[in-house]
Amino acid sequence: MADPQANKPAPVSISEQADLTGAFELFVNASRTLEQQYASLTSQVEALSADLVLAHARLEALLNALPAAVILIEGGRVSHFNAAATRLVPSLKTGAAWVLPKDWYPGSGPDEFHLDLGSETRTLQIQKNEDGSRSVIQIQDITANLKTVEEKERIDRLASMGQMSAGIAHQIRTPLSTALLYCSHLCSEQLEDLERKQFSEKLQRQLIHLERLATEMLQFVRTKPLATQLENLNDLVTSACHHIDGLFERANVHLNLHLTETKTEVLVERNTFVSAIVAILENAVQATESGRKIFVSTQADSRRCSVIIEDTGSGIPQDMLARLFEPFSTNRASGTGLGLAIARNTIQSHRGEISAQNVPNGGARFTISLPALDTF
Repeated sequence: MADPQANKPAPVSISEQADLTGAFELFVNASRTLEQQYASLTSQVEALSADLVLAHARLEALLNALPAAVILIEGGRVSHFNAAATRLVPSLKTGAAWVLPKDWYPGSGPDEFHLDLGSETRTLQIQKNEDGSRSVIQIQDITANLKTVEEKERIDRLASMGQMSAGIAHQIRTPLSTALLYCSHLCSEQLEDLERKQFSEKLQRQLIHLERLATEMLQFVRTKPLATQLENLNDLVTSACHHIDGLFERANVHLNLHLTETKTEVLVERNTFVSAIVAILENAVQATESGRKIFVSTQADSRRCSVIIEDTGSGIPQDMLARLFEPFSTNRASGTGLGLAIARNTIQSHRGEISAQNVPNGGARFTISLPALDTF
């Protein structure tokens, strides 16, 4: 028979009891400390959550107060947008794929689009910032800004017209006086038929010159293109070169044309823009000696495109370089001095830029820069 005392635990000594008591107290104290830390962390989390909610509300209020539309795209779909975005894009919905509205069409400048609202047309500018699968689209209504710029340009042109009044009077006075002289001869009853015909032809030439001068002055004060459309840059340059094939042949000047392989499209009024290139080409032909060449090329990247016209003449005199694009700046007796001024106005009205400089080996280089269209 088994001894009942054999299964009884061994008695705990006083020292062991003390160790157990100490360990229990440490456990209790650690538990209390953890509870206090947990309570503190909970309080901090609640405070941070409240701050986050407040910050979110402030950010939302700030975004809604912005006049520009802000749209957050994640994974190709709309995740957030502000009140201004709702006004500009009423069809905008969270979770929907982002696409440009069908009633928006490209504008003249980079990243610009037009929106017809019946009585008026609004101009919108889009900026897109990408970060991996997330992108932020900002849309600004720049209609008022453009009107301000156009008004300033109009005032500047009117001021230029005021400054060149003396030049206009000088330009008109000589052919007008000559025309009046020829007209007085035609009124003579003693004039022979042959002389009458000669004076009539001379009078006609003077009147044509006056008409050309009046037309060019009207073109100079013109503010903006009437009807723009997408045009291939290389086609525009080729068309301009074909316009003055005869002038190249008469001057015995050879054209070296190098077009970029990139199919770049620009938003321009075709006729006026081609005329601006023609005016620069005419200037280059007149500056180039017989038997020499004119180089015309196009360049393009994702944001800008350029037309470069370089002649092999004697270059632009230093005293004319700074005022080359001013009205009536010419050193040719038969010129009106309005061709390059009109070309600059035309290019600027298409949000472009034009510059001129002398090249080291002789000749002058004209560079036309235009915004290339982008897609969103």
